[in-house]
Amino acid sequence: MIRRYVMGISLALLIASMAACRSGVDDDSKSSSGVSEPTASASDSAPASSSAIASGETEPKAPGSKGFLWRVTGGTNPGYLAGTIHVARKDMYPLDPDLEQAVADSDYIGLELDLTKVNQLALATLVAKQALLTDGTKLQDYVSEDDYSKFEQLMKKSVGIVGASAFDQYEPWYAAMTLESLPATKYKETDGIDVHLAKEAHETGKTVIELESAESQLSLFDGFSEELQQLYFHQTVTGAATASIGYKQLLDMWTLGDLKILEAMHDSYVKEGRQTMGDLFDEYDNGLLVSRNEGMVEKIDDYLQSGEAGTYMFAVGSLHMVGEHGLVAQLESKGYTVEFIE
Repeated sequence: MIRRYVMGISLALLIASMAACRSGVDDDSKSSSGVSEPTASASDSAPASSSAIASGETEPKAPGSKGFLWRVTGGTNPGYLAGTIHVARKDMYPLDPDLEQAVADSDYIGLELDLTKVNQLALATLVAKQALLTDGTKLQDYVSEDDYSKFEQLMKKSVGIVGASAFDQYEPWYAAMTLESLPATKYKETDGIDVHLAKEAHETGKTVIELESAESQLSLFDGFSEELQQLYFHQTVTGAATASIGYKQLLDMWTLGDLKILEAMHDSYVKEGRQTMGDLFDEYDNGLLVSRNEGMVEKIDDYLQSGEAGTYMFAVGSLHMVGEHGLVAQLESKGYTVEFIE
């Protein structure tokens, strides 16, 4: 099964938190995965990309985190790329001095979305527009009976009976996205890396640029074919028991800031995706990574070549950075020099 905890959109955690709040349930009183904590060891269920972390040999020992930072030159304006994650632990702060210095040196901070400015009422209205079933059908009409039963049990344990039944009126992609994001609410009391950078930018008077919109991020999922939505839903309910392990590995990976581990994680994502999703993986990958990367690169290139004078930092999900369609490779193909800062 594809390990999707390395994926996701910046809105997903906020949407999951909204679902938990609507149910009136205190997430901290529940298992972070919505089910009993798995008894399998991290190494038993870890993807190959995280084997070094899962072994415990390279787990971070001291407070602070390195993250992923690249210097970009060759444009009219200098810039940085920073690979982020949308969650964080308290012990991941302070951030690496090189990363903090790059933020300080930048006049503009580009993010997927500025989550500090998201209007939750407007977001709820947008979700209703994009995800609600309005033709009289219900969620169980689109997924298998077994998958629906598993989903219902998982959601009852995490957001209560009322919360679980509320998802009957939503499309499979939304139900699945919420379920797979619920383990991340365990970390909601600590700002994710992208939120931290947004707050720091606002506090220091920098200009924050949004490379995407809430509507565009939700449209990616809403545009999935019915067949892909069914598979996405199936894989999410099947893998729910080990999701919390995956998030820990993701956080450890970012804390270490080892580029080889990030690249291996991307390779594993592609390999596992092709093995478990078959021909549908191309549709999934194009929606979640490839097409988004192309859109981001177009905007980044424009800012670096013809934007207002200044230094630009573009901080988006780490997996967007690597691979043949990653931001690093695409900017290099346009003639930029992109140097990873060790």
